Amino acid sequence: MAAEKVIPVEPGSDVDEFLKQAEAQPIIAVAHGRRFRVVQEPQDIWANYDPERVRAALRASAGAFSGIDTEALKNELREQRSQDSTGRPG
Repeated sequence: MAAEKVIPVEPGSDVDEFLKQAEAQPIIAVAHGRRFRVVQEPQDIWANYDPERVRAALRASAGAFSGIDTEALKNELREQRSQDSTGRPG
C-alpha cells in the first residue's frame, strides 16, 4: 500500500468548506467520471472497541463453515481471484 499523502487545507478555503460537510455525513465527489468518497477519519479508532463483544461475536460465529466442502470453497475462491475484473490491479 502506498504511503498516504497529506494535503494541508487553508481555513476558510473552498476545500475547507467542502470538508466541513463531511463532518456530518459522508460525501461523494465526482470528478472526471470517477467517484470519490470523502469521510471524516475517526480521531480514535479504538474508542468504541469492546473486547468482550468481539469475543462474543467470535463465539457466535463458531461452526459457521461446518458442513462446507472447504477444498471446493478454496478452489472456487482461487478461480474467482484469477478472473479479470474492472479496476482490479493487475
